[in-house]
Amino acid sequence: MGMQDNTPFGQALKEALASRKFTQVRLANELETDPGQVSRWATGKSLPVRGTVERMGEILGVDLLEALRSSTPQYELYVSAPITGLSEDSLATHHDEVGKVVESLADHVNSLHWPGREINGTADLLAPDIATERNMSILAHSTALLYLQFAEVVRPTGSLIELGAALGSRKKTTIILKRGLRQPFMLQEFAAVAARLPSLPQARVYVVDSVDAACRLVQRNGRELLGLT
Repeated sequence: MGMQDNTPFGQALKEALASRKFTQVRLANELETDPGQVSRWATGKSLPVRGTVERMGEILGVDLLEALRSSTPQYELYVSAPITGLSEDSLATHHDEVGKVVESLADHVNSLHWPGREINGTADLLAPDIATERNMSILAHSTALLYLQFAEVVRPTGSLIELGAALGSRKKTTIILKRGLRQPFMLQEFAAVAARLPSLPQARVYVVDSVDAACRLVQRNGRELLGLT
């Protein structure tokens, strides 16, 4: 059994639960998750990943994937990382390191945009106005932002403008930095400040020793780390 096209996921889930006389608590137990998480899905406050929806379909005997597709923004997560702000000799390595973290996100997000995916060097850059218009439009419609930095920024970088735009528009924001890098002064203790000020969005700042540690952080904590739960 499938759900009608364009039915919001939360509504589709509630209808499936009602038709099977399943409670949210029972579904949570079957999925080995928290009942509060199922409630957030049912009320449209967050979305599960595809694998979880497939498991729901097996439990409830209903295909919820179309409802998930119709409810998922084109890009749930915007991945921002320095490019032009890096030294030329660190750009390619940093691209590969960010790429490893992006790969580790595959099981935890339904869609993401990483503007630097095809940029291995400055020769790959689009014209600034074209790139800025495209990327800021996507950022405006993304649910959350992940900022990654594993090398020293040596000149002005557009990624910090993206980070500022996300914070200013109250997007859920996660920042992962390699230990030892210089940080903008405002980022020091920023997560604690964001937790106290209602004008700021939910923000998490993590300092890691390596790219592998960043990947493990993502793999262990999934959507909660990204503010997508």
